[in-house]
Amino acid sequence: MKHLLATALTVLAFCALRAEPVKVIFDTDMVEDYDDVGALALLHRLADKGEAEILATVSSTRDNSSVAAIEIINHYYGRPDIPVGCAKDLGVWGTPHDPDRNGHNKFVRLAKEYEGWYRYANSNQAPDANVIYRRALAAQPDHSVVICSVGFLTNLRRLLETKPDDISPLDGKALVKQKVKLWCAMACSYPKGQEYNSRMDWHSSKVAIHGWPTPILFSDFQYGRNVYSGRKVAESDHTRSPVKDIFKWSLPSREAVLAGKCEEKDVQGRCSWDETTVLAAVRGTGKYFDVAHGRYKMVGYNGVDEWADDPNGPHMRLIETMPKKEVGKVIDDLIAELPAAREAK
Repeated sequence: MKHLLATALTVLAFCALRAEPVKVIFDTDMVEDYDDVGALALLHRLADKGEAEILATVSSTRDNSSVAAIEIINHYYGRPDIPVGCAKDLGVWGTPHDPDRNGHNKFVRLAKEYEGWYRYANSNQAPDANVIYRRALAAQPDHSVVICSVGFLTNLRRLLETKPDDISPLDGKALVKQKVKLWCAMACSYPKGQEYNSRMDWHSSKVAIHGWPTPILFSDFQYGRNVYSGRKVAESDHTRSPVKDIFKWSLPSREAVLAGKCEEKDVQGRCSWDETTVLAAVRGTGKYFDVAHGRYKMVGYNGVDEWADDPNGPHMRLIETMPKKEVGKVIDDLIAELPAAREAK
């Protein structure tokens, strides 16, 4: 336990001082909400600035347009060849709790608007995320990869349960322990709750969180719920931008807010649960965040989580140091910037 804590502190200190880009595997559900889009856009902008290297982008949901949406964003930022994959057999499929597809319709619409920017119209057609994970990890130096998950924890559980193969002689847990230095997860709710990402495939969440062999940093529901971003890109003059389109289609207009048809906070943008996870994964803590140490546990059989403070615990959760409004502005500004490839044009 003390070894894990020391490792975590070393990781976070390194995050603040690093010169090399952070090697990131990005894992998203990309199924209903749209902070996933902001998170992937933010990761790409940090990669444009030399702060991150995106090793792979995978979906934790099946039988929908999640992988197509990921590929469209990768293409927009000039990285169409980033490996993509999706969960198989386990976890959430289709559009959960969304029988009318209202939440997912924006991603279906995106695929129609940007035809030719993706290979896999249905996420079921994409490669197995296990293969993508194992190839990406096996190719990297030891203790060098940050996994950033902003969706269901299905793929993390599946990765831990993989067997040795022609990619690596190590099983999943040993491969993670050797190659991953930190898992940054948007999951759980402090001090106790049923947060969406960790409850939708609660059994996978339990297996992954309880069995993970490296430090985990949580940007939980309580931190990201009142950090706002996306308004700036929604109102930008960018043309042919899937990021702008998603936020413009999804955010209430200023007129609707002023007319009292929506909550006043909506004028600021969307809650930034996923974007704060990316910011912490790449830029670390210290400037933007502080952390509390302890342990998240999944309890029972319906996706409830509980946090317990423990100075020697293997987990950390983000807490406020920079005012959240300022953190939101940092994110808002970054995702509103044009991709480097398009700036050059």
